[in-house]
Order: sequence, then C-alpha cells, then structure tokens
Amino acid sequence: MMLRIGSNRFSGSRVLGFSGLNTRTREHANTRTKFGFTLIEIMVTTAILSLGTVLIYEAFFISLNSFNYCSNYLNIVSLADEKIWQAQDNLSRLGPQAQVETKGVFINRNKNFAWNLSYNLIEAAQGLYSIDLILSWQQGSRKVKLSRTAYAAYVEKK
Repeated sequence: MMLRIGSNRFSGSRVLGFSGLNTRTREHANTRTKFGFTLIEIMVTTAILSLGTVLIYEAFFISLNSFNYCSNYLNIVSLADEKIWQAQDNLSRLGPQAQVETKGVFINRNKNFAWNLSYNLIEAAQGLYSIDLILSWQQGSRKVKLSRTAYAAYVEKK
C-alpha cells in the first residue's frame, strides 16, 4: 500500500489500520439494542459479592477473637503476677516450710480463669526454687493456656 501526499484517499474521516471503517459513522452488524443483564452475568456478580461478604465477615470475626484474647490476657496478667509474687515471697522467706496454694480460680467479668501453680527445688545447696504458673480459660470453642515461670531463692538466716 502506497501513501500519496495530497491524496483524498486517506484524508478526512478515514483511519489507517481499521480496514476502512468510518470512525464518524460506524455501522454495527446488529442494529438491535439490548437492555438488561443475562442470567450468567447476574450469577457471576452474585458469586463475587457473596465471596467478598464472606471474606469481610471472616476478617471481622478473626479480629474480634483476637481482641477478646488480648482483653482477657490484659485482665488476667496482673492477677497471675500477684500469684507468682506471693509464691516467691513465701518460698524466699520460709523455704521448705512454705505453704503455697497450688490451685484456684479467678473470676473476672463473669469469666472463670483456672490456675495451677507448681514449685520445685532446683538447687538444694543454694535454695533455688522454680515456680510455674499455668492459667487456662475457655475462649469460644477453644481452651486457652498461658504459662509463666519465675524463680525464688531461699537463704537460711542464722
């Protein structure tokens, strides 16, 4: 194809590369106009929207579960520290004669937090004790456990 300058053949409303279609007055093969959507289009749109809704709700429930865990953790951590400090104080003052509570339940905001405390003599010569505290509570359908470990030293007074 040869392009000649000044030729009327490619001037005006004709565009190169479109096989001679007139850009001002494009003619459609189907002159019937369509109104509305097909059933397939509606089904695909509904599936995409429902998937998006499910993902949003799932993210919401995961964040709500995380918030509840953090809220319970922050409420119970000071009570757990208090139990550990009591055990440390008793063991460092009384040593083997100490009477330390080993089980119990905290009730905070109508929620039961069970705790188990155990202590073991690690170094008899130095009077070093290991204190382990395990807290557990029901969080929805799962049981949550939190453990803390501390140490206490008993020095005999002469």
